[in-house]
Amino acid sequence: MPRQGRPIRCAVYTRKSTDEGLDKAFNSLDAQREACAAYVMSQQHEGWVLLPDLYDDGGFSGGSMDRPALQQLLADVKAGRIDVVVVYKIDRLTRSLADFAKIVDILDETDASFVSVTQAFSTTTSMGRLTLNVLLSFAQFEREVGAERIRDKVAASKAKGMWMGGGVPLGYEAKDRKLIVVPQEAATVRLIMERYLEVSSIRSLVHQLEAEGIVSKRRTSRSGRTSGGHPFRRGALLWLLRNPIYLGKIRHKDKVYPGQHEAIVSSELFDAVQDKLASQASEGSSGGPHRRVALLAGMIRDDRGRAMSPVHTRNHGRRYTYYASNMNDDQGAPALRLPAGELEMATRQAIAQWIESPANLASLASGLDADEKQRLFNTASGIARTVSSAPIIEARTQFKLLKLQLTVSSEAAKVSFDASALQSAAGLNAEPQPVELVIPTLHRSYGHEARLRLEPPAGTTTATDRALVELMGRAIAARDELLAMNEAEATATPTTRLRHLQRLARLAYLDPAIIRSILDGSQPRAMQARELWRMADLPLSWADQRAQLGLASDS
Repeated sequence: MPRQGRPIRCAVYTRKSTDEGLDKAFNSLDAQREACAAYVMSQQHEGWVLLPDLYDDGGFSGGSMDRPALQQLLADVKAGRIDVVVVYKIDRLTRSLADFAKIVDILDETDASFVSVTQAFSTTTSMGRLTLNVLLSFAQFEREVGAERIRDKVAASKAKGMWMGGGVPLGYEAKDRKLIVVPQEAATVRLIMERYLEVSSIRSLVHQLEAEGIVSKRRTSRSGRTSGGHPFRRGALLWLLRNPIYLGKIRHKDKVYPGQHEAIVSSELFDAVQDKLASQASEGSSGGPHRRVALLAGMIRDDRGRAMSPVHTRNHGRRYTYYASNMNDDQGAPALRLPAGELEMATRQAIAQWIESPANLASLASGLDADEKQRLFNTASGIARTVSSAPIIEARTQFKLLKLQLTVSSEAAKVSFDASALQSAAGLNAEPQPVELVIPTLHRSYGHEARLRLEPPAGTTTATDRALVELMGRAIAARDELLAMNEAEATATPTTRLRHLQRLARLAYLDPAIIRSILDGSQPRAMQARELWRMADLPLSWADQRAQLGLASDS
């Protein structure tokens, strides 16, 4: 490290893991700096000069390099402003071997070095680096053993029911490592649990609590920063409803122990909440046998990465199920909704058709002998039958083996799976073979709501829609009634009744091809009676009508 003709610029770096005692007039950082300055002064005959800049990281662990003073120190080293970094002990600089290697690389780039005052090493020699590596290995070992000791202590303390820190739940405050009931917040917790038993779902509970101004717990950190006080989200409510701490218990991983704090809800209320949560759980967790199994639950996301969950509505006693974007994950865009039954059927058909394709099977069987090919074809045939027509539980199991994933956008539903599962099921060696299929979607408005719909595969006949047929019958009747009216009768007819007849009658003048498709059931699946009735911009041109309603131009 000779620097002939100019002084050797030395910078002292100090660190302390906690901020305890740093407010004193002379603290640990001062002691480290004083010892380092004395060492630099002892090397004055070698031309060492102490730089006035301070590089102090008080309250930062040596387990990472995310420390402001260290980053500034390394920046100054890279800029060529420092020749020697002086530390009290090596572990003040880092406790990680990997971080140590990065720091040494930075020092080497500018021909800089570092010195440990109490551990005389030089990084300019291979022996010095070896010794430092050994020391840092012990430092890292010490850190990991310390972490294990803390984890064991937390587990033992929780087994005794002690509160070991973390976010204090609503209903309590922490004093001297004990949870103390806050009466007003405890009443809010009880109200939330009782209200959940009255509403139909967590989502309804979210809306009710937000409408009533009931918010999450407000917290103030030691630094004075406040957090919380926001409307509850679904995940936060689920955490609250399932938390056994409100029964006076402490949970540690998958175990629950009697706590040293007071319960704020009765076991009857808590058990009733758990029963309802279990009954409303999706099939993927603990759904009951009476619930509809969601074939694609857990496998489907929209193009913004939001999970799409099965939801249902009821209209005139009929249940309609959709896969809808989870708005709790990202409310920056409207939710996408697809009818569950149609999407599941389209996915089944798309995958079964791919598996049954001779070309695809031939590709998978490439290089196999005759017996292996026969085994693969038989296995693939069985899997195709399971995918296309087996009960949902069996098909879902098969989808998981295929590693099925769906990504839905306003243009298409993309189905991806691993075709090597077919070879594995046949007992053959297999490498991953990703396959992607596309199911087109349509984006249509239903009243004030936009929904996605699926077009039936080419050649598929749509069943006759009774509501559409009835609508056409009423349209023709309205047309005839209007044509039979004279001027006096039209004037005497109430305005609302007259407008209703006029709105119906215009449908009697639809393109005959459209009317025929409605009567024989070949109309586009997306065409619905309610939508057709509400269409205010129905064009006069028959060609334009066919185009707007999704009929082929040559129908």
